[in-house]
Amino acid sequence: MKTILITGGSGFIGSNLIKTLSKSYHIIAIIRENSDSSRIESFCKIYRYKNALSLLEYLKDKDLIGVIHLATLYIKTHKIDDIKCIIDSNITFGSEICEILSLLKFDGWFINVGTFWQFYKNMPNNPLNLYAASKSAFNNIINFYANTTNITFSTIYLNDTYGPNDTREKIFNLWLRVANSGKTLEMSKGEQLIDIIYIDDVINAFIVLIDLLNSKYKTLAKNKIFALHTKERKTLRELANIFEEIIGKKLNILWGAKPYMQRENFIPFEGGEDLPNWQECFTFKDGITKIIKS
Repeated sequence: MKTILITGGSGFIGSNLIKTLSKSYHIIAIIRENSDSSRIESFCKIYRYKNALSLLEYLKDKDLIGVIHLATLYIKTHKIDDIKCIIDSNITFGSEICEILSLLKFDGWFINVGTFWQFYKNMPNNPLNLYAASKSAFNNIINFYANTTNITFSTIYLNDTYGPNDTREKIFNLWLRVANSGKTLEMSKGEQLIDIIYIDDVINAFIVLIDLLNSKYKTLAKNKIFALHTKERKTLRELANIFEEIIGKKLNILWGAKPYMQRENFIPFEGGEDLPNWQECFTFKDGITKIIKS
């Protein structure tokens, strides 16, 4: 089997991706030393990252065809003590991976994952927060390696994802707890347009891009920025209505009880190229139903 290196493999997207790709590829998952690997250790080889030189030595005899860079540190509103961690996780670590690949004369592909939050109010060079700014800074580092190595870089931009067994503090999990407890939840007016994609569609997008990068048409993906957009954007309040319809229960939400954030994002990113041969298959109703059944 050919080998793919994945960073951030213990996260929600990473763990689902590893389970799927392990059927066709040998996977090496790079995770932090203190990360929980229980969800993925039976599907891949685990490498706990210590430093760049150790990883360089480890990868010398590995026949890699590609890298998927999912690792990130997401902090919505940072404090001064968070800055170093954000830079280390979202810029330094990815840069070290690229440098290692350069030293190994790697000539395969590298899929980077960006965020719609890099485009506040749908404007270029306008990151929503420091997290998004660090992701944009890493794009410039990728450009350097794209121009100085034989690595084929592609980027996939995501806004938000959801699905069963998601341990992140996401809105559907919050609504489920409210529905089960009967407690009241204070929220903003809920006018934000939400661009969110079910996890199976996200995983399929990676598979489609990997197949393209492994084909004779890989130049179609070289230095390209692809964005995954849902076909049915809804406001947060409209999503709540769909959720209530599926569970057959009214949520105790006090709409407008909380103010919007200082930099609330009402309009998702509109740009990015469509990924060839990929399309969204799961509607909101499909996805939410699967979450509830799980």
